[in-house]
Amino acid sequence: MTTTGFGGYAVVVPIRSLTTGKSRLQTESDTLRSQLALAFFLDTITALERSTEVERIVVVSGDAIIQAWVRGRCDIVPDGESGLPDAVDCGIKRLKRVHHSGPVAVVLPDLPFATAGAVNMLLRSARKHRTAFLADDAGTGTTCVTAASTEDVVHRFGPNSARAHVEGGLVALEVPVPGLRHDVDELTDLRQRQAQWLGYATNKVLNRWRVRV
Repeated sequence: MTTTGFGGYAVVVPIRSLTTGKSRLQTESDTLRSQLALAFFLDTITALERSTEVERIVVVSGDAIIQAWVRGRCDIVPDGESGLPDAVDCGIKRLKRVHHSGPVAVVLPDLPFATAGAVNMLLRSARKHRTAFLADDAGTGTTCVTAASTEDVVHRFGPNSARAHVEGGLVALEVPVPGLRHDVDELTDLRQRQAQWLGYATNKVLNRWRVRV
């Protein structure tokens, strides 16, 4: 992360409890599903930590295991599992309380293909716009929204969120960062992209469980 504190991004990462999150991810056991959900999140956080564009990371989660993994690395805001929009709002409220004056991003927690270089490219491009978003690989969802300040944040995550963000006035970012567009809802998502760089935490879980992708 940047050490200057001048103009760096504050990134909000909302994540559901490991017992309820990634419910669409079909695995051989709930334990593997929870471990993969945590690994996807940790690889996302690592990419953000290594980005020179990121000044602060705020993790919004009520899960004690998630909190333990990032304590000392990120700001932690507990939430009541009342949904993604509320979790994002909790993170933005924290940034307002600490008077963050720079740009803001909201990044979803299931990006195991993320790299610091891709984060840098995305956020540098986003600086040109008051509000912007990155569509997922399918073009219908959203993996990231950005804003020039906490007061400018607009987020409309949910079904067909890419269209909703366009209708909300956000600019669709057209940058070559496939690792940030590929969220993972099914194991086939990993198999289809196996030629790409995959994060350390996710690889470790797959190897431990001898999951072939």
